This record gives sequence, C-alpha cells and structure tokens, in this order.
Amino acid sequence: MLALLEEQLEDRVEFLNEECLPVMIRPVAGETLEALLRTERGPLREILRRYGAILFRDFGLRSAEDFQKAAAQCFEGELLPYLGGLSPRGQVKEGVFESTKLPAYMRITQHHEMSYLPNPPRAIAFFCELEPHQGGETPLADSRKVYKQIPAGLRERFEQSGVCYHRTLYGPKRNFVYAALNRWLKVRRSWMETFLTTDRGVVERLCAEQGGTAHWDGEDGVRMSNILPAVRRHPETGEKLWFNHVTTFLMTPESAGMMRYLLYRLAYLNPLHRPVHATLGNGEPITLEELRTINEAVDSATVRFKWKQGDLLLVDNLQVSHGRMPFRGARRILVAMN
Repeated sequence: MLALLEEQLEDRVEFLNEECLPVMIRPVAGETLEALLRTERGPLREILRRYGAILFRDFGLRSAEDFQKAAAQCFEGELLPYLGGLSPRGQVKEGVFESTKLPAYMRITQHHEMSYLPNPPRAIAFFCELEPHQGGETPLADSRKVYKQIPAGLRERFEQSGVCYHRTLYGPKRNFVYAALNRWLKVRRSWMETFLTTDRGVVERLCAEQGGTAHWDGEDGVRMSNILPAVRRHPETGEKLWFNHVTTFLMTPESAGMMRYLLYRLAYLNPLHRPVHATLGNGEPITLEELRTINEAVDSATVRFKWKQGDLLLVDNLQVSHGRMPFRGARRILVAMN
C-alpha cells in the first residue's frame, strides 16, 4: 500500500528547473496540507531525501499560525528555538521566526543553517507570508553537487584539516565605535541575544557542550572558537556533502561589494576581532582565491524560484543550502527549524 501511495504522490511532483530543486506539490480535489502531511508522511520523507527540498504551493496557508501548525506536522511536533544562531531575527510565535533581517540591498550568501555548530538543524521550513515585489528569491544549492564541483586538491585540503570557526559577540559594554560600524555593516550580535541569557556561565557551558572554547574581553564580549569537519556525510544516504560556513564567515569583494569588503577589513585589522572569521582547522588561512573557487562551485549548483504568497518550502538542511537575493518592496518570509 505504501508503494502505491508513493507512486501516486510521485506522479504529482512538478519540476521547476533542470536541477529538480525544489520539487513542487500542489493540492488535488480540495486537499489540505494537514491531510497530505498526515497521510503521506513516508512518501514525503522519501521525496525529501531524494531531492532535498519540497515546495508546497496553493494549500491556502495565510498566517504565522497556519505555518506554525504545518511546520509542527512536518517536524512531528518539535520546533527548535533559535539558540546559538548569529543572524539578526525576531520571534513571531513559539518556534517561528523572521528570516534574517539584513538590509534588502544585500545578498545573503549560500549557507546551511548553523553549520558552524556540531548539531545544526536537520530540516528547515520557510513560509512566504508576503511575496516580494521584485527579487528576494531564496536560492537553493544541492551540496552533493557542490562537493563534486570543487577541485579535488582543494577538497582534500579542507577534508584533512576541517574548519576552525571564530565568533565574536559583543556584551553590555561594547565599544561605541564598533556599535556605530555595526549599524552600517549589520554584522554583529550580542551574546545575550544569541544565547537568551545574561549569565556568562551559561554561555561558557553551552560553548563547551559544542566542543568549543570561550574567551572574554575587557568589554564583556566573548570570542568562541570551535573546529568542525568541512565535509559531512548524509546520515541516511552516506553521500558526501560540502557542509560548512566558510563563504559566509569570510567575505570576498564579489560577495560583499568592494566598499563594504574594504571597510570591514579596515575596521577589524585583526581577523580574530571580526564578528566572524574562519581558518582551516590547523590554523592556516583560507585564501581569497580558494574562496572564489568555492563560490564558483556553489554558484554552479544554485537555482532560484519565485515565491508566491502561502508557499511552504521544506528543506533538508544537511543536503541543501539556502541564501537570499536582494529585493525591493515588502517581503516577509518566516522560518521554523527542527
């Protein structure tokens, strides 16, 4: 019976591009998303494993409450808090957050949510409450393909060493010069926001649980460092995935714009004082040329689709990275994680 249901559901899958990312499913005969998620859980899990992202369109979702219920069904009840994340975002409902609140003119580079942590979210759901007037797509890239596109020598260098991540979060006494810079650069967050506490001991404990170290500065800011693999294997398929935060933690003139790139480097001459920084796990720097090569591989696997109000996008966070294109006008995309 399960095989028959899967075959029937596969017949309804629509492909938006040659990369088959995401695949789209629309309702038939007044079907609700709640009913689809309840009766076709096994087939949907297989489709997500195969393709990496499913776009549910025209199911009549209208509000954050609708999304919260649907996301809870997708994740079988558990919506994670945004604990330890670096992106500026507000909570809309329990387990439901705004997408990253960076200025509309900025492109957010491809990344896997919280891949700088040892236990990142397994899956992410996005909801389009208000579709953007122009731009604002959420690009997707299959990290199985990205891994294969990166030159073998560069892959080997990263696989052997891993990546060391450095995150600097400001405290209650932050320097007014850096505060002014942050209003323009939009790159810093406090440890109080990030860890939902004012207790330094909690931060140290959470950092240790993540396999990292915490160092406090004279302004009550904290620099956290941890080493993780640059490549991980998918827990279900065993396939190798290019899974790291290198191109988000390290700017290039192309990704940030030349003026912003230069100002950022001038403002933080010591890389370890920057809000985020990354090296190879052995401490060797990652060169600009290597970053450009990685970005080219990611770009070659990246596809876009146009949001439509009411869309719910379910993404395997290990297999597929996401980003955000610049946009004009209003745009409201909500997110939940598991």
